[in-house]
Amino acid sequence: MLLPLVAVSGAECVDALVSAGFAVRSRSGDTTLLVKGGRSVVVRGADLLMPDELLSILREAGLAYSDFVDLLSEAPTDPDLRRSMWLASALRQ
Repeated sequence: MLLPLVAVSGAECVDALVSAGFAVRSRSGDTTLLVKGGRSVVVRGADLLMPDELLSILREAGLAYSDFVDLLSEAPTDPDLRRSMWLASALRQ
């Protein structure tokens, strides 16, 4: 069963990954490279990450979606309700 994806920005994703123990290795343009052990993850600095993009990031990070959602609540930024509504409408198309 698929869980509904949260609307998350690139910055919120980076904050959650840092909470998971990833370290920011570099920033270039609108992308951030994070590393942890032998894993490296690139996150685009988008206002809203698309669902397939978020799932790809989580796969690269070796992080379960449910764990990521838990980390979002610990991250210093809060998701914006308008993005959640936008994502819901985008997924219906």
